[in-house]
Amino acid sequence: MQLNKSLIIPCKDEGENFVHIYNNFHKKLSKNTEIIIVLDDTEDSTYEHLKNNVHENTKIEFSNSGGPASAIKYGISKSSGNIVCIAMGDGSDDPDQVESLFGLVERGVDVAVASRYSKGGKYIGKKGLKYYLSKTSGIFLFYFLRVGTKDSTNMYKAYSKKFLEEVKIESDNGFTLGLEMVVKAKLYRKTIVEIPTIWIDREFGESKFNMKKFLPSYLYWVKVLIFRNKLWKKFYLQVPKDLLVPML
Repeated sequence: MQLNKSLIIPCKDEGENFVHIYNNFHKKLSKNTEIIIVLDDTEDSTYEHLKNNVHENTKIEFSNSGGPASAIKYGISKSSGNIVCIAMGDGSDDPDQVESLFGLVERGVDVAVASRYSKGGKYIGKKGLKYYLSKTSGIFLFYFLRVGTKDSTNMYKAYSKKFLEEVKIESDNGFTLGLEMVVKAKLYRKTIVEIPTIWIDREFGESKFNMKKFLPSYLYWVKVLIFRNKLWKKFYLQVPKDLLVPML
């Protein structure tokens, strides 16, 4: 059977609890979907509990480098599917949306977003600085730069593999990798669609969110979108449309 969809879950020291998260995703997936779990190495506390509890069409890969961005890029390089979905290993993402995200890309969408801030979506957990940053930044990009989603920073997204290969991933910061892809989809005039999701903050372990890494990266990609979008519009008005190629 051809595996034409790939769910990639980067994971770091989630321990025994991750087995339950993994099983919940596996139950929701169709048979033509593979799961790629990316750990740093065999010393990760998750591996000991997971290695004897994997189902069919599941691979455990070792990126041998730190950080979710590296793990995601490594997982994509090992994926077989022509559609890729990214979910985090902390249990916050709702497995009920995974097939809907895949389905949107199958229908021709380039980036399908599980949105906490669209109508019907919800963020459950402590509403501290991380919450207000993600919400206000997402709303700003949606209304002022018209990116097509109110939740650009949520990592829970599905992509066309062709789109990922075309735009490349530059981020070395996993907290803004999803934002980078939304920015590039906007610049390349690709389709972005969001569906509501209920996101529940982790009940165990410690958040890997790092404000010092997030904020500079977020501001960088906003700047890219603002200035390159202005340049693109000027260029677009002056050049015959049959000569246009994506600008980035």
